[in-house]
Amino acid sequence: MLFADISRPVNSDVMLLLTSIKHTILIAFAICSALLYSSCMWPRETSFFSNFSMRQFVERSKSSAGLTCDAIGGGVGSRAGGIGGGGTHYTSHKSDSFACRLKSNDSFDETKLFSTLKLDVERALRDNGAQITDSGSTGSANFYFAYALKNARGRVQVSGTRIGPDYYDVHADLDETGN
Repeated sequence: MLFADISRPVNSDVMLLLTSIKHTILIAFAICSALLYSSCMWPRETSFFSNFSMRQFVERSKSSAGLTCDAIGGGVGSRAGGIGGGGTHYTSHKSDSFACRLKSNDSFDETKLFSTLKLDVERALRDNGAQITDSGSTGSANFYFAYALKNARGRVQVSGTRIGPDYYDVHADLDETGN
């Protein structure tokens, strides 16, 4: 006979096993719920960091620098976070690039492009409520800003590189830490 008689009463050991399984499932559900809740409460980067787009900055600045290009590139980003000893703490890094093929080398003014980009990035920081704590440059095609915003400290560094005679890449690295 393949099937047991279903009219027979269930063994008390089976009932204890079912109760134990229910208890384990409830504990697992509670732990998963707590983890999901805490992940929703994970600190977020500042809006400046989250919304930063090298493409948007270059698109706004290109005409003033005589940059006419066909877009060939976008950006990449990554985020790393963790819990520090004194409570919740995050550390984030983001890289973002915009590359283009130059239509004319004669009209492109790298110094003017970076002057305009520097003003635009500084304006974006201030518009987001950041206090610029340090800034600098080591040449005409790069600059950086260190900033403080709410419970975060960050740094944005922008640089440009000519790739052969016909291509140009503007690259940004952003780092931010906070509570």
